[in-house]
Amino acid sequence: MKSPIIGTLSEKGLHADLKDFLVQPGDKIELPVDGYVADIFRDGEIIEIQTQNFGAMRKKLTHLLGYYPVHLVHPIAIERIIIWQDSEGKEIKRRKSPKKGRAIDIFKELVYIRDMVMHPNLTFEILMTREEVIRRQDPKRKKWRGWYVYDRGLVEVVDRIVLGSYRDFKNLLPEELGLPFTNKDLAKLLECTYHQAVTITYTMKRMGMIREVGKRGNTILYA
Repeated sequence: MKSPIIGTLSEKGLHADLKDFLVQPGDKIELPVDGYVADIFRDGEIIEIQTQNFGAMRKKLTHLLGYYPVHLVHPIAIERIIIWQDSEGKEIKRRKSPKKGRAIDIFKELVYIRDMVMHPNLTFEILMTREEVIRRQDPKRKKWRGWYVYDRGLVEVVDRIVLGSYRDFKNLLPEELGLPFTNKDLAKLLECTYHQAVTITYTMKRMGMIREVGKRGNTILYA
């Protein structure tokens, strides 16, 4: 029998914390399904928790979506507390990160599975969270002066946003965004880089959410 892949051996604190938050009575946890491991199996539906790197799930999703509805859950931190520890795990200091995640940030991951986002068996859920990030010192590591992310942990789930239709995804865009619009327009309203805006429009176009409707000079217009 083929051994299931992607199981608890690679699980980190945040993933485990999110699973504890999501699980309900009657759910099956870490259930082998067709050579893979489902994080949560509930009434015929697979619930997958992916904290980052959607691209790593392409093969798994491609197979499972042919047979099961899949609900993909992704956390985005609106607040992170960074905790520095020495190599033995003793806390040195902590501070709040200036970075604040937004729901629109999910497009940074969706771009890697852009052609399957609107699959009829696939839905998404963003968990807006507060989390702790533990950084440890390892003298053997040369990069970042030996500091590396040892683990992440869930502090609180602040909001839940389910994405299952074009309208749900379009609701992530700024209300002030008129039609047609350019990448520059989007970047200005989102207060993000031009490259980030391009990632969003490229992904939305591949999802079938928007289309090119012309040009303003050399600038592409979307609607």
